[in-house]
Amino acid sequence: MVLLDWFFIGLLSFAMLCFLFVIFCLFYFFTIKKELKKNQWKRRPKNKVKRKRWVRERRLLVSRQKRYFRQALVFLVVMVLSAGSAAYARYYQLTNLTAEDAKVVVQGYLLTEDLEQKLVTITEGGSIEKVYPQFQEVSSLLVTYGNRPVSAGLSTEGAKLLTRYYVSMKYVGMNLSTLSQEQLGQEEVVAGYLKDINKIKERQKEVFTYFKVNESALKQKN
Repeated sequence: MVLLDWFFIGLLSFAMLCFLFVIFCLFYFFTIKKELKKNQWKRRPKNKVKRKRWVRERRLLVSRQKRYFRQALVFLVVMVLSAGSAAYARYYQLTNLTAEDAKVVVQGYLLTEDLEQKLVTITEGGSIEKVYPQFQEVSSLLVTYGNRPVSAGLSTEGAKLLTRYYVSMKYVGMNLSTLSQEQLGQEEVVAGYLKDINKIKERQKEVFTYFKVNESALKQKN
């Protein structure tokens, strides 16, 4: 379980505990209020000794009533803040990449750009023998990152987009890693894989848009 999960559960549990305290304080507040409505607290005794005791006891009840009301307000505010923080933590978890997924997305972007560049180099007459070893390494890394399961805790839509992106990387990486140097020399084969890379980029764009990834910053890393 990741840190945000514990954070969400802790805040939500604390909010529920505060809610119970609010109920507890309001229960005693209204109990005392009901008590103060009784006739014995509406008329002061004529006897001086009894009147002093009556005043003291009534003042004590009023003081306790105010204290319970103040405590109820404090617990209510804390409950709202805790519940709000828990809701935000959950929302953040649903709509933001974990550190592990962010790493895969970044590496997937860089590897895809690198692979596309190598394929373009081949179509422009670059040396296949020189590019091929690097080409194989990049393809293997795409498969490795594409095999990684999506982190739990993401929204259904976010997990779906990320899974499609991972699968597309894995599929292209697996197919490209099996190509021989002779096959890479065939123009139609390279053109077909360039189209596959464009499909990866389309899914990549969807992931970037949903999770608000700064593509400009990634281009600077490339």
